[in-house]
Amino acid sequence: MGGKAILIVVISFSLMFTVVKYNSSNTSSNAAERLASYYIKTNAHNIAASAANIAANELFRDPNWSGFSQDTLYMNGGYAVISVSKPANAKAKFDAKAVYKFFYAGEEFSEESRVNFVLNATNYSRFGYYTNVWGSGYLVTGDTIDGPFHTQTKLNTLGSPVFLGKVTTKQGINMVGNKYGFGPANPEFKGGYETPVDVPFTLNTSALLGVASTGGRVFQHPSGSNLDVRLHFNADETVEWSTRKTGTSSWSTPIVADLDTFTTNGVIWNKKGNLYLSGTVNGKYTVGTAKGGGSTGYVYLEDDIVYRKDPLKFVNGGTTITNPDCEDMLGIIAEKQVVVKDNAANRDDINIHAALFNYDGGITVEGISSSKPNMGTMRIHGSLIENSAQTTGYTNGAGYHQVIKYDKRYRNSTPPSFPATTSYEIVSWFE
Repeated sequence: MGGKAILIVVISFSLMFTVVKYNSSNTSSNAAERLASYYIKTNAHNIAASAANIAANELFRDPNWSGFSQDTLYMNGGYAVISVSKPANAKAKFDAKAVYKFFYAGEEFSEESRVNFVLNATNYSRFGYYTNVWGSGYLVTGDTIDGPFHTQTKLNTLGSPVFLGKVTTKQGINMVGNKYGFGPANPEFKGGYETPVDVPFTLNTSALLGVASTGGRVFQHPSGSNLDVRLHFNADETVEWSTRKTGTSSWSTPIVADLDTFTTNGVIWNKKGNLYLSGTVNGKYTVGTAKGGGSTGYVYLEDDIVYRKDPLKFVNGGTTITNPDCEDMLGIIAEKQVVVKDNAANRDDINIHAALFNYDGGITVEGISSSKPNMGTMRIHGSLIENSAQTTGYTNGAGYHQVIKYDKRYRNSTPPSFPATTSYEIVSWFE
């Protein structure tokens, strides 16, 4: 190879190395810029997500929390602005906007990121069984609780009862075993167990009266006295109703009304007195009564109160699934408690499709005692909320054998304006 050829090779290699060096430098520079961009965006997102979590925690601790006294929250080189709104449907909407400022080549830039989430008040009907006060009784081997369970006191178990939904308690659990032949202490929590969880038991009758007064139906005696109201639901979407002054025996002449005009928002409320119920529900309604004295605030079930279609479909023995053909839903609210009347219609089983709310007690049977005859089975397909469990039957067969099955539709839907807790849960999160 001559001198000219060598010179060409040297120049070629020099050009090649120059190009490679340039590309290498350019690639390194781009990688550094992408890394810086990724860091900036990630930092802004983390600030927004942290602010959203802080806001959610504040609201969980205080349901009336409406934001910080200052509207900015500084962290990690940036800051967040949290906007809170509470629409009329009781949901709280949060917008956490993060702003991260940085300098590049002597100029100031900023990167924004947002996290939006919605909280809603936890409705009591989402519990398969809620009891404010558990008492000294036990759930024992052979007992099965369907749906989420909660109590504000300590839960007692003996042996191995089964809980199909999540169990929460405020004061823990007392697990007892090897007594009375019930085997070792081994309760089954198929949906998990958590404590302490505080879900206070409250009832706002003024709010229910307000809802019923604006599009629903309110019953009240003209003189302000206590009033008894009788409602019999018909499958053709009508209701037959009558009234009497509490303590008297004569009911007014029954009137049949179309439910779509009788109550446009589905809420029927007796301002003070008692409520007598029966029939087949076509639609979605919440009915109830406030108390006006010692013997009022009761909802009396005079016969079955059911939907057109059972909300449950039974498969594989006792296993149930949601019946897609059932579109009806009922909430029953008693400021005192729900009572099954001891009459001819109820002495051979009673079927109840509803979410039952008993503020001063729990569902019971009129005049129940251990000397009562056997009345068959009390089937509750829905949800049971009560202050404390009451007697519905005895081990000698008196009264009812009680079966409670959870209507899983209550996980995501509730009867109109059914009572909600003072706690919130996150129903959507977007980032």
